[in-house]
Amino acid sequence: MNKRIIALLMAGAMVGSMTGCAPKKAEVPAAPVTQGQETSGSETGEASASSEKGVTISLWKWIPTEGVQIDSVVEAWEKEHPEIHLDITHVGEAAKVFQKYSAALPAGEGPTILAMQVGARANQFKDFCEPLAPYAVEKWGADWEDMFLDTALEQCRWSGDDYTVLPGGMTAAPAIEYNVNAFEKLGITEIPKTLDDLYAIIEKSKADGQMIPGVGIGAKEGWTCRDVYMSIMNQIAPGKIYDAVDGKTSFTDAEFLEGMQIWKDMFDHGLFAEGSLGTALYPDVNDNMMMGGSDGKKYYIMEVCGTWHGSSMTKAQIEEFAEQGNCDPELHLGAFPFPAVKEGCEPNMAATVDIAWGINKNATEEEKKAAFEFISWMAAGKGQEVFCNTLQVLPAAKNINMDAGKASLNGEKEVEALEMFESYVQNNVGNREIPYPEISNALDNTLTAVAGGVMTPEEAVKSIQEASDSVSR
Repeated sequence: MNKRIIALLMAGAMVGSMTGCAPKKAEVPAAPVTQGQETSGSETGEASASSEKGVTISLWKWIPTEGVQIDSVVEAWEKEHPEIHLDITHVGEAAKVFQKYSAALPAGEGPTILAMQVGARANQFKDFCEPLAPYAVEKWGADWEDMFLDTALEQCRWSGDDYTVLPGGMTAAPAIEYNVNAFEKLGITEIPKTLDDLYAIIEKSKADGQMIPGVGIGAKEGWTCRDVYMSIMNQIAPGKIYDAVDGKTSFTDAEFLEGMQIWKDMFDHGLFAEGSLGTALYPDVNDNMMMGGSDGKKYYIMEVCGTWHGSSMTKAQIEEFAEQGNCDPELHLGAFPFPAVKEGCEPNMAATVDIAWGINKNATEEEKKAAFEFISWMAAGKGQEVFCNTLQVLPAAKNINMDAGKASLNGEKEVEALEMFESYVQNNVGNREIPYPEISNALDNTLTAVAGGVMTPEEAVKSIQEASDSVSR
């Protein structure tokens, strides 16, 4: 595990109060450790302690990712905060961070700052999180909520109106990322608007022996399947899936069965690449996609993705990956929304707070004040601007300047993709995350089962409804 202690600057007195999925290749080496050694991570009461020059607070994270993203955030933080020191441990994937929380937090330990996901995860750990509403009022005033997108705060309130977490950035899904060079080679000049358009591209790709026909989805992991199914449902019966999640209607209604049949047909008719049920989006599909056939292997020319893939469309990221031998140096990427599944339907994306921030209740008052200074900076200050301009996430706060992110992109198609991403985040069809793990898990499991032919659509919607009936709302 990579660990670094980063000494940072704070201008003026510390304030008294205040959403993988990363499309990344091999882990980028961390910057040199400036003090201490690699360990399993600092805990409140140890590294989060006062020093002669200020206070140290700790963070375990999965994003910002190592390399370009965290380096840009740290560089900006150093310029503004002279006496708050960050002890950062990059744990890896989000699931690993939550595994560490499960052991540390009940024991009164863990980092000062809690990187979190809204919904089930935030609910799981909310008893260990400091309520942030009082900090926010003191920092920003009584109308502080007006600073954020409504969707972002709605999802944070799933864990309580006292805001045990605040939003750090938004993402939306599903979209389809495509290899611009491959499309040009095939003579494709327009992005697909319908499923028939998409099938036509897949058919054309079969003439090139190196291209893998179909869209890479990584259906080994149910969340990618759930993203697509929710998009299908929000096309054929807008908003009805949220009524079912809330227990206001049944998952056995005709619309859900129709959506499940559409999902099955996509696999039966070859919309998704052969072998999709045996691959994960990360690293299997995405690593192959980034190589773009430059290693002589067969390669995906399309993959299901979310707006976070904007981070792999920057010139700097392509150059960094190419230097590591993990990317075609000539790679250009574009994206389009998942096409309309039938006549009269419109593409859509559901949005989520992809990273949220909380404070460990076990921290000292001095540490909590310093932690909120960091959280407020990352939620609605310069940190939000800097992190969002890496394009891993898009703004959860209003009026964030994204010019630097657009200027960093690798070409015209990448700019078009970012503009599309921004539009769908701001005009999202609803929440991407489901607050009840029983329903979320049932969707993941049944969708993969239907795709694999081991469960019928009728059996699937019945199973999802049984899970919904078990939820205590």
